[in-house]
Amino acid sequence: MDLNLLFPGSIVYVPGMMDAPTSSCTLLVENSKKILVDPGGFPSIKTLEERLTSLGLSPDSITDILLTHFHLDHAFNSIFFPNATIHLHASYKSRDYGSFGPILGAMYLKIIDSWRSVETFIGGEKIMGVIDVLESPYHSRDHVSFLLETENHGKVFICGDVCTRQIHYHEMRKGMRSDEAAAFVTKYFEIADTVIFSHDLPLFKG
Repeated sequence: MDLNLLFPGSIVYVPGMMDAPTSSCTLLVENSKKILVDPGGFPSIKTLEERLTSLGLSPDSITDILLTHFHLDHAFNSIFFPNATIHLHASYKSRDYGSFGPILGAMYLKIIDSWRSVETFIGGEKIMGVIDVLESPYHSRDHVSFLLETENHGKVFICGDVCTRQIHYHEMRKGMRSDEAAAFVTKYFEIADTVIFSHDLPLFKG
């Protein structure tokens, strides 16, 4: 399996005016499968299109999308890939999206309605024979992280929002945090060669 970081995630926040984060997006290629992990939110649409085009890929060529969790900054762009099977935590089916508000709730439902094929996990599985799904419900109840072996970047830990930025990793590594999330992150950082943060540049440990 080959890994290509299409773009790193970012956080744009202006109190009372703007909250526009978007997640890192990773492309995995395994034989005929072309897999996006967390395709991102609205602010990254143009970058996503440019990066895919530069690799000779169209939206129709994406076969699968993996979500660390179902938040708009990670999942919104999934609506643009009509042939992709969406892989996410099974709890997405039991959430009350109406409680998010009349606009946000409608947006989540529109995203779900756009998915033609969905496969769920609960954590602890190995999907596609090569990707370990790691339970990590420290950010949201449906949150998972991914661990996989790649040919070009070694063992890769895609941590999602359990550890959004490199500075948070360094705080955990130095013992400034001692909660369960920090223990989880530290465990997999130790065995990974590459770490994909959800809202920062990746860390290449080699």
